[in-house]
Amino acid sequence: MCPDLRDPLPNATYAVDRKFHYTTDEWVRTVRLQVDRLDVVPEGERYRSESAQKRIGHYGDGLGGGYDGGHLAGAEYGGPPEDINVVPMLEERNRGISDTYAESFKALEDEIAKNPDAYRNIDIRIEYDGPPANADSVTRLGT
Repeated sequence: MCPDLRDPLPNATYAVDRKFHYTTDEWVRTVRLQVDRLDVVPEGERYRSESAQKRIGHYGDGLGGGYDGGHLAGAEYGGPPEDINVVPMLEERNRGISDTYAESFKALEDEIAKNPDAYRNIDIRIEYDGPPANADSVTRLGT
């Protein structure tokens, strides 16, 4: 795991594997992912960090719980496992549980896997309701 992607700087843009471009805000939250194309990669080239997913999912606990650490670019597309690629995401929006599947990130990932040529120049922007609860003391994700 790359330390710079696990603990990124505020107000920065990172290019990862010459494919993914991430932008952070002043509180070091990922607020944008840009990628030209998402192609499914072989099993041996997929990486996940359950600790990052669990840790970042807990950031939603102050909002009532029910959050996952959801990947912006999934492991099946070669998305990096570090914190910069993981955001707090409501479980039903991330996983597509029951009747929310059509509006979930999981449904989008499944559609991209079926039709990668239909998805070019992807630009995902993440909006938060405000600063983190501990904004006065946060300078990096890990603190």
